[in-house]
Amino acid sequence: MKTTSSCCGGNSTSTSSCTTSVVELPRYYPRQLITPDDLTLEQNYFRDRMRRHNRLLHGWGVVCGALVCPVPVANDDGTTSYAPWQVQVQPGYILGPYGDEIVVDCKRTIDVRTQGVAGVSGEPCLDLPDPWCTQVFTAPPTDQTTYYIAVKYVQSMTRPVRVLPVGCGCSDSSCEYSRWHDGYQIGVLDQCPDCNITDANTPGPAFSNLVKGDTPPCLPCDCGPWVGLAAVTVDSDGTIAQIDNCSCRRLVLSFSTFWWKCTGTLSGITLGDPNNKVQPGSPFPIVAGDTNPTLIAVKGTNLDKDATFTFGDGMKVTPDTSQWSQANQVIILSVTADTDAQPGTRPLIVVNQDCSMALAANAISISPPPQGPVMGPKLSKAAANRPKKAGKTPVA
Repeated sequence: MKTTSSCCGGNSTSTSSCTTSVVELPRYYPRQLITPDDLTLEQNYFRDRMRRHNRLLHGWGVVCGALVCPVPVANDDGTTSYAPWQVQVQPGYILGPYGDEIVVDCKRTIDVRTQGVAGVSGEPCLDLPDPWCTQVFTAPPTDQTTYYIAVKYVQSMTRPVRVLPVGCGCSDSSCEYSRWHDGYQIGVLDQCPDCNITDANTPGPAFSNLVKGDTPPCLPCDCGPWVGLAAVTVDSDGTIAQIDNCSCRRLVLSFSTFWWKCTGTLSGITLGDPNNKVQPGSPFPIVAGDTNPTLIAVKGTNLDKDATFTFGDGMKVTPDTSQWSQANQVIILSVTADTDAQPGTRPLIVVNQDCSMALAANAISISPPPQGPVMGPKLSKAAANRPKKAGKTPVA
């Protein structure tokens, strides 16, 4: 990191680089004395890992947005014109050549006669003049001049806090910054940034070459921090003659706009009787305790061969997938009900392997087990063969 410091109350900025890389991090253990250097080392380790990931796997350039546009001005007569000397950078997301994430979350207006503007991501979107500096405007040397709008990553120190002095040394400071804040600088350059110029002379690879060829070399990291956004041509009176958002802009391949909807969800469950005894749409009658299974043919759109079927408690379901095919998605169920199964109608619930679920209402109707004839107490064999005693003869 290349850091420049200033007195408390101002902003210290740091521009990242990839000339050095942090490849160690602290190991914490009980009773360890942790210093600010230990915590900072851990932060830098993970930040450098993310930078290498972005730079070597995703590349650098504009991911989305960050278009450079003219600044509209509403006239008194209701018409619209465009402000001289000024262009406006729209919000966008950019990956820098060093792997930094650059978030421009505000519309920023730039006068091409200045050196540009700086901003901090997440702060209010206000283009306020610097009260300590006076803008210096430099007129173009010719009738028509082309300027290049570019952006680079900047890290700022914020939130100064007072600290207790530890001595009387000259290097002691009464305050320290307590936060780092990601930001950016939008600059007005005389030429397209070096990284973009190198790309302009190197044709981009074809998609067919992405998965073949030799092991590629690691990309260099020596062309500077700037990412080109646009080339702006201005007349001598400040009129914006042309804004070119393509010739000095490198776009990063992003998969954020690639998506699809899956079409394999389970639907359209219908029930049929292989024996043609149950009318379509009628629930299948099942007697609780009957050991003879009821056969039910289940069909559906995107019905998996390994789908699960349930009718609730007290029901046994055995699927037969011998007739299932991709063209004819039919599964035969053998269904029996336990003796204590609750009578009434029940739905069939079908669940595919991808957790898509469908329901067929009133699929079966359970009736209680039949009641047999009422029998008296059964006599034992010895009691049945015992001779009956002779009764008393009534007296006349």
